[in-house]
Amino acid sequence: MSVPGYLLAWARLPGPARLLAEVRRRRERGWRGDRGEVSLDWSLSERRDIGRFLNADWRESGRGVRASELRQGLRAHGAGLDELLVALGGPLRDLRGERAEAEQARESDRAAGLALLRGAVGDWGDDLTAVARGILQPAPSWALLAGEVADVLAATGEEPRRLAELAAALFRDPHALDRSTPLGRACVRSLELRRAVTEGGSYRDPLEDAQLWSAAWAGAGVICDAVSAQVLVLNLPLTGNAPAVRLCHAAPGEPVWLTLRSLRGAWELARGAEVFVCENPTVLEAAADRHGAASRPLVCTFGLPSQATWELLTGLGDVRCHVRADGDVVGWRIVNQLRDRLPGALTWRMPEGCTAYEEELLEDLLSDLKGDTLGP
Repeated sequence: MSVPGYLLAWARLPGPARLLAEVRRRRERGWRGDRGEVSLDWSLSERRDIGRFLNADWRESGRGVRASELRQGLRAHGAGLDELLVALGGPLRDLRGERAEAEQARESDRAAGLALLRGAVGDWGDDLTAVARGILQPAPSWALLAGEVADVLAATGEEPRRLAELAAALFRDPHALDRSTPLGRACVRSLELRRAVTEGGSYRDPLEDAQLWSAAWAGAGVICDAVSAQVLVLNLPLTGNAPAVRLCHAAPGEPVWLTLRSLRGAWELARGAEVFVCENPTVLEAAADRHGAASRPLVCTFGLPSQATWELLTGLGDVRCHVRADGDVVGWRIVNQLRDRLPGALTWRMPEGCTAYEEELLEDLLSDLKGDTLGP
């Protein structure tokens, strides 16, 4: 049954067009039958145009359009409601059915993704299921991401490889496995999950800090960038054969940047030494200016600790470390991390509730770095 041209022309007038657009929206969302009513804020002229195909009293009634009377009015002119809607805007969609199909497809994709991930890392227990789902959760396709993760894990462990080299070989992009990418984060978390499954230990998110990130890759034979991660030190009395030892002894009284690469090899702190740790380079530079080679050993985190900073400080063992940072949210986060991970960590002029920035206490800090008595 074709729709008469004059009916199509009527349907494109502003009032009827708004009415039929709303009817289409409801029909595609599952509206069936004749009981519904459409009420919009129509103008007088729009009501007049709509009323041309409804009962004579509708225009003055002020009420909405009932589906039954709209169908009846259209039938009187040889057209069905759905036929008119199709003629105006194409086939009606079954949005409810489409949503059900999309959800079913998502569930199938998630199941396939978890199966691929399980094959790559091993059979995790119920306690790690949430971790496994979280690894894939941000991805539009769990199966696609899990497949790429499986490829990466399968390519690790045979011989040491650099992270950028591995990324370029698998994805033709040396940055594909960077910490900033969803794939890089999913891969390193999967490596840690595999370790927890294989060794039976607890899972710790390797994105919590740079050292955990590096350690997770290193456990699979993948070497992360060892030269861009740095830590600033002053008068650090290291002994051993690591390049960092030579660097520290080459410039007494001068700030020295140590890279993660320079900390490879054997090294330790000279017996009996204590270390001070600050957040801002201003403190370290002022200590170099004021005390030079006479300053106590000082390490600067330069904000949140880098991978090299953690490698250095955790490698000190139970050496006494006097730690502090700015008294803001980030500073207290740094201090709490240091206290949690360094057995010999003591706060340095940073009592609980301290809100002072290091520059405000600079004279006291410099005094501590030269004198024999520490402040609270």
